[in-house]
Amino acid sequence: MSRPVVVQHSAGSPGANGPLTAVERVLASPLAERYEFVRMHQPRGNGGLDVALLREWVRLLRRVRPDLVHVRGLQNEGFHGVLAARLAGCPRVLVTVHGTVRDLRHAGRSWRRRLLVHGAEPFTLRAATHVATVCEYAAGRDFLRGTASRFVGVIPNGVPLPDEPAASRERVRAELGLRSDDVAMIVVSRLTWEKGFGVLARALRRLPPGPARRVLLVVGDGPDRAGIEAALQDAGPVAVRMLGSRSDVPDLLSAADIFVFPTLHENLSNALLEAMAHALPVVASAVGGNVEVLRQGGGRLVPPNDPSALAAALAPFLADPFERRDVGEVARKVVGNGYGLDVMLGALDRVYRLMLEQRR
Repeated sequence: MSRPVVVQHSAGSPGANGPLTAVERVLASPLAERYEFVRMHQPRGNGGLDVALLREWVRLLRRVRPDLVHVRGLQNEGFHGVLAARLAGCPRVLVTVHGTVRDLRHAGRSWRRRLLVHGAEPFTLRAATHVATVCEYAAGRDFLRGTASRFVGVIPNGVPLPDEPAASRERVRAELGLRSDDVAMIVVSRLTWEKGFGVLARALRRLPPGPARRVLLVVGDGPDRAGIEAALQDAGPVAVRMLGSRSDVPDLLSAADIFVFPTLHENLSNALLEAMAHALPVVASAVGGNVEVLRQGGGRLVPPNDPSALAAALAPFLADPFERRDVGEVARKVVGNGYGLDVMLGALDRVYRLMLEQRR
């Protein structure tokens, strides 16, 4: 019996976003034995309607005649994925909601933002035959109310649980120039102000003094890097290392002691889950999916855009290695129980089966 053909849509460069990471994990999973996966990838975003890309994708879809097209995201890339699927006559189009441009406060009121919020994103949702989200928070958002009859549930992001999360710790710390008694905070994120770096810079200046040297490792790149670097370099008693985009993020997490995530908005962050899988205690803003993850333990939630609260939550972890260890162990259990790779794959398989059982 032939396997169902499922097109996996993605966009961006490796390591740059959660949806693409999820696609790569699905393609390398046992689900590849149950479904015949076909990639439909857009390397870069675009600023408008890309007719050439649409033609390319429509030709691909008409050639492979998929049983299901899985489109990830609502923004320009998701719009192109759904439009291509409908133009090609694909019978089932699943859209998973990972985020929305309406949350990008620093995007201002540009015509492009208005076009996405009021045009492309609503079309993407209306044109989908089925809709899912990556967290309960996203499922309850007002702009998704019109999809209730086509909503097929939450497919949470899932991350692998490393066998020995601290195996490379001493080697990597030595490479980074960290002393044995240094306390290393780490943030893994796209470098935009939306991720709360301004809040973090102000919080670091409010930290109480301590006996150990504090170091902040910043992993990632993005359009606001220069401004963020300037803000963090004036971070008072904390040494800041801007590491850029890295392919060895698991090793860097193993070398760190605390994960900091002051983002101003979020759905369900792979970076957060991966840090917790490495047994790092977390201090994160109480937004979106952060709340439903950390309410189970593994860290502290603080109000968004509140540098004093962020500093106050970081201080106990900076001062007490036993607190870091105990909370980090809970964080790892939370991920293992609810956000492991097997959980994501099981939810995805359930949704695919549900869709495929329905008549065309």
